Amino acid sequence: MTEKNEISVLAPANGEVIALSKTSDPIFSKGTMGQGFGLTPSDGEVVAPVSGKISMIAETKHAIGITTDEGLEVLVHMGVDTVGLKGEPFEVLVKNDSYVEAGQDIATMDLDFIKSKNLDTTIMVLITNSNDKIDGLDVSEGPAKTGDVVAHAYLKTAEEADPSKKLSYDELATFIIKNVGGKENINNLVHCITRLRFYLKDESKANDDILKNQRGILDVMHAGGQYQVVIGNEVTNVFDAVMKQLPELRDSDAPQPTNNENDNRNPISKAFGNLIGFITGSMSPVIGVIAASGIIKGLLALLTLPQLGALLNVKSPIYITVSAMADSAFFFLPVIVGFSAAKRLNSDPIIAAVIGGFLTYSNDYLGTRIQDNV
Repeated sequence: MTEKNEISVLAPANGEVIALSKTSDPIFSKGTMGQGFGLTPSDGEVVAPVSGKISMIAETKHAIGITTDEGLEVLVHMGVDTVGLKGEPFEVLVKNDSYVEAGQDIATMDLDFIKSKNLDTTIMVLITNSNDKIDGLDVSEGPAKTGDVVAHAYLKTAEEADPSKKLSYDELATFIIKNVGGKENINNLVHCITRLRFYLKDESKANDDILKNQRGILDVMHAGGQYQVVIGNEVTNVFDAVMKQLPELRDSDAPQPTNNENDNRNPISKAFGNLIGFITGSMSPVIGVIAASGIIKGLLALLTLPQLGALLNVKSPIYITVSAMADSAFFFLPVIVGFSAAKRLNSDPIIAAVIGGFLTYSNDYLGTRIQDNV
């Protein structure tokens, strides 16, 4: 093990290391059994690619399983379709539940016998629980000697390894920042009613599958030059947690799409997309206030129904006060939206609020003043 989150994987024999996709078995080559690599052996000595406990020995001796201290389940599969040979060309040198060190002899295989049956001698080294345990596997193809380090497995963090775990907002924010490519990959961030909308320098650095599998994240999408992480109703809390860790984004300029695909769109489509983005960015901070005001108005209406005993009188001080609180969000909506839009455009929010105030200025009072001057 070279680092806390990295495990070295050794060549199980002398021979040629090849990518898993280049092996002849369709199940192994497609990664159905997990990430790994193949090795075309030049001799029959087979060693353990990792240290760990022997967890499985096939009855036909063609496959040996090793479980590492970190929980990786590594399968050493000797030859392709060799199960039908019923163990004849293999000799296993270890026992179940014994502990082996990386590089220790675990088996031998008779290459000439396997070839005489017109079978492939390739040794597969697979991490069968790779989806749960590792972020990736780097493999060095080419000639290798027994015991050479030919691959590095990168372990997932505790949060990544347990996607069902409910994370706090701060933990989820840290998880998201890491898996969109880190803070250095983020140009800017806005949010709408359900989504964090990242403007990334390079979207290819984001880990879509890891993000999708984490509890608290519903989906990820690539649209309109944005990398969108779908959170749901808790998006505002997660947004605040992300911005707390990235305070430099609060003073950054309004984001611009950075991918070439967006730049090559029809100008009308691009302008329409920018308009929708502006409207969404301006309205998203206001939605919560409007929703809360609507709920309050609905509750007040229920409490005044005769069928429910008219628990509140429409002329009572409590009803008038609470109703005024709810109405204010709608009455002063131009002020609120103007303030939010100004922040979205990096202009003066006070001037925008004053313009909104002009729109809410009493028409009756204004009409009276005009008539008095006529």
